Amino acid sequence: MKIVILSSWFSERMGYIENCLPKALALLGHEVHVVSSTAQVYFNSPDYKDVYEPFLGKNIVEVGEKMIDGYTLHRIPFVNLKNKILLQKLGKKLAEIRPDVVQVFDAFSVTTLQAAWYQPIYRYKLFTANHTVASVFPLFQKGQGTLLHKIFFYFTRTMPGTMVSWITCMSFPATIDALDIAVKYYGVPLRKAKLASLGVDTDFFAPPAPSELEYRFIRRRELGVADDTLLCIYTGRFTASKNPLCLAKAIEKLNMQGEKITALFMGDGAQLSEIKSCKGCIVHEFVPYHRLPQYYHLADIGVWPCQESTSMIDASACGLPIIISNRVQALERVEGNGLTYIENDVDDMMQVLLKMKDEKLREKLSEHGIKKITDLYSWNKIAVERIHDYKKFVKN
Repeated sequence: MKIVILSSWFSERMGYIENCLPKALALLGHEVHVVSSTAQVYFNSPDYKDVYEPFLGKNIVEVGEKMIDGYTLHRIPFVNLKNKILLQKLGKKLAEIRPDVVQVFDAFSVTTLQAAWYQPIYRYKLFTANHTVASVFPLFQKGQGTLLHKIFFYFTRTMPGTMVSWITCMSFPATIDALDIAVKYYGVPLRKAKLASLGVDTDFFAPPAPSELEYRFIRRRELGVADDTLLCIYTGRFTASKNPLCLAKAIEKLNMQGEKITALFMGDGAQLSEIKSCKGCIVHEFVPYHRLPQYYHLADIGVWPCQESTSMIDASACGLPIIISNRVQALERVEGNGLTYIENDVDDMMQVLLKMKDEKLREKLSEHGIKKITDLYSWNKIAVERIHDYKKFVKN
């Protein structure tokens, strides 16, 4: 089968679905192409130069093609329409590849509209998705959004999204709230929506081998973390919406009480200086996706104070119990392998961190998490299911 993954932006050193799904599909023997713009992820972020450029490079890269992990990446030019990406020469590229399937990752976006526009011409089967969750979608929150805002959204998103769904075979929302949003706000028929969680690249994310345990303690000591100290880890952006500062403040207060708990923050962002100033907190720059497991292996628990993150399930695959917000609707990510706390409540975060000092509890959560990820969240397993869904509509 010839498959095109169509993504508005792409960065090679990340672990997003546009990196991992094509790799897993290619491993199954299919011809896979990722078609994207020359934009890096977050290319239009005001702090890209300071936060992302040291890690990813320039926000706009060259047009071209290259092989990555068994699939072909095609970079084509784009037009920036008020921070919305319009892919140029997309029709020419689709004519060149002649795919059987085109997969996009939004129920509605400029890229999705382009994929829908070319579908009648090249006769491929179109599949969409939705990764927008309730915590970042104002209209889904009760009492949010003015009537004018809702009317505008209906005519500019819901109606066009409904028309796109007429030629869409299936849509794959990543969480239960993403499914609700896709159906209620983007016009995806419930009969065409299939819940499909994001996955984990288990080639990289797995528990440490016995031979790696000695390195674990050596590296912890290099960071100044004693063997008997509980080490938490957070990976991602240091922004108010993710609020890792809540964890940092909890760690500082626990240290002031004499508790042996430390946190390693990997990333960058607006909260950097405040996190650095908190006692018991260590800050590390972004690292490539494939290097993250060695840092998860150093830690005892993973903590993500706000919003969903694929890092939650990556860490679980490495054997880390996790702590996440009680407002996250995708609670399947924490059931049996972690705990929740009251979002943005520093004192409650402290209490949950203290619970995690129980080594037997951590072992129980860790074992459950490793098994759950292997059974349900492996990209290899997800790819097999996705091919099965594609084949329902693609003639042999």
